[in-house]
Amino acid sequence: MSIVFPFSHLNTPNAATTYHALFPEIGTVTLIGAGNVAAWLAFALKKANISISQIYSRSLKKSEKLAETCGAMAIDDLRKLREGSDLYLFSLKDDAYEEVVKEIPMQLPFALLTSGTVSQRVLAPIAQRFGILYPCQTLSAGMDFSQVQVPICVEGADSQTEEQIFRLAGQLTDSVVRMDEAVRQQLHLAAVFACNFSNALYGIAFDILKNANIDPRILLPLLQNTLNKLQTLSPKEAQTGPAVRGDQSVMDRHLALLDDEQKRQIYGIMSAYIQNRRDNK
Repeated sequence: MSIVFPFSHLNTPNAATTYHALFPEIGTVTLIGAGNVAAWLAFALKKANISISQIYSRSLKKSEKLAETCGAMAIDDLRKLREGSDLYLFSLKDDAYEEVVKEIPMQLPFALLTSGTVSQRVLAPIAQRFGILYPCQTLSAGMDFSQVQVPICVEGADSQTEEQIFRLAGQLTDSVVRMDEAVRQQLHLAAVFACNFSNALYGIAFDILKNANIDPRILLPLLQNTLNKLQTLSPKEAQTGPAVRGDQSVMDRHLALLDDEQKRQIYGIMSAYIQNRRDNK
């Protein structure tokens, strides 16, 4: 996705000059949080030559580990938060935002949060300008971030703030989308189904194979091809297996092989859903 320079439609140097005067490039960032998303942010910011001043986590060990990767100061006490950063970037568990925001000891010039579900308004009491920078990707500390494409969804409290967030996001990735809160929450819900739930099903599959002394890696080509098919087919068109074929005898044998009631329920619910989609053409 192309990144459009702010005010480019005006084609006047004065507009660009005014924008830069009001909202200069982000040079220094403070990270509030040291989890998986924060690890990617530290990588991306460093790659974009944006300095990270401090990294906060309630666990000093976690903040120190991440700070070592980017030359930042690690802290575990928000009272040690320093002024002077251009941006304070919050990357926390969704249910931790309100509590952490109450502990911020000063007014911030500019603050963003990375949640897929929390409103940007949670930052209003502590920030002059605020918004959303939501990476729509599954991220784990320790993975090779250089091989991962990360779409970023942005939202700002006002149009000028949103332009600056858009510009910053464009330094971190080549895929940036403007998205309001209601749409972002729908995206996050879809991502939970597509990623989190499917990954839990991979876990069931791997457990079955391990119990049968089969190397789970035998499934990797199957999983990759399942994803590849979505480049040209819809999920409904790409659906295969005994449920879509209506092969009840196979499904009965599968249920008999499962020794866990919860897994049998999952198998039954998923099979019924597939059959219902097949029948409702």
